[in-house]
Amino acid sequence: MRRYKICFLVVACAFGMLSDGQGNVSQTEAPVVPLVPGLTIVLAAHNAGPIGRNAVRNIAQGDYEMVVTVTGVSANGIDESTRIEALDESGKQLHLTIVRRVSAADLANSRLQILGFHTDDPSEIPGTTSLGPSLAVVRDLRTTGRAIYSVNNFLKQATSAGTLTRVGSVSVPFPVLLNGRRTMLPAIRVNGLLKYSDKVRPWEHYIFDDPKHPLTLRFAHGGVGEGVAFQPEFTREVVRIDFPAPADRTIEDTLSKLCRVEVPGIYFDFNSATLNPQSHRALTMITDLLRRQPQWRLSIEGHTDNRGGDSYNQDLSTRRAAAVKEALVRDFAIVPGRLASVGFGERRPVETNATIAGRAHNRRVELVRDCSGKL
Repeated sequence: MRRYKICFLVVACAFGMLSDGQGNVSQTEAPVVPLVPGLTIVLAAHNAGPIGRNAVRNIAQGDYEMVVTVTGVSANGIDESTRIEALDESGKQLHLTIVRRVSAADLANSRLQILGFHTDDPSEIPGTTSLGPSLAVVRDLRTTGRAIYSVNNFLKQATSAGTLTRVGSVSVPFPVLLNGRRTMLPAIRVNGLLKYSDKVRPWEHYIFDDPKHPLTLRFAHGGVGEGVAFQPEFTREVVRIDFPAPADRTIEDTLSKLCRVEVPGIYFDFNSATLNPQSHRALTMITDLLRRQPQWRLSIEGHTDNRGGDSYNQDLSTRRAAAVKEALVRDFAIVPGRLASVGFGERRPVETNATIAGRAHNRRVELVRDCSGKL
């Protein structure tokens, strides 16, 4: 099997928020999302760089997603595992799982953030962070509005270094789906012209505004020689965060009242109907609610964004809905007659397809309860 040497930039999770409905955000006393094993983050990216012969080798192209799962949290640091499904510059599909560990000391003090995973990189890279900048960097941004900062995509790539400058003096709202619900998180917006070799490139970051977990929610960089107002060559942002909540019966309650609900925690391989292993918890949740509600029958609906043709999206959404039904019947012993599946392609968007976050939300699975007795 060929071992791909490929870099994927990565950012991760987000914590507590409260919105007043007017664009102002403040933090809750306790995290909305706990940093615990099983916390899963979906990152959507858009690589607008050159394609074909001019493409950078071994870099994912176009729109793609990564699923990052926190596998360990301790006083010594954080462990994470990233599943990557994407196409390389030659159009070949990639299936990769790469692990990373960041020490507590580096989370506190490092000035270098390595955004991505590379198959040649060690699982731990001393002196670096991954999920976001260190506490020291964010402390400087809070107190002086400026911070010395370095970044690269993976260990062997040239480091970009310089000064990040805070834009404005208050946090700004950043949209994320938390367990399937659109939520605004408070973010510090920063930008800077960072130098690598003899070149300068503009960067922009949105960093979760929390004194303990200053994690990168979004970053973008422009082309060489552009100013702080730039057209992004590469953009990546956190679009979904799902976390264990065994006592939470929100989905069941919503189905009881409204007969329809979006299911968080269902993940598919890139452009396919193959369920990722991280979907197990969501499938278990559906199984548990069906067992608590033996009279319920559910229709599983698949939806896509508008990338690709109508017929392709219709077929993909149909196969994805069927895959969820098949997994529930095969692996969880749900009676087939209690489930139906249907795909709607791109015909029922819940958000705009003009943004990364909107397209990510439109790629979803919904459950519909038979409230009429006729399903």
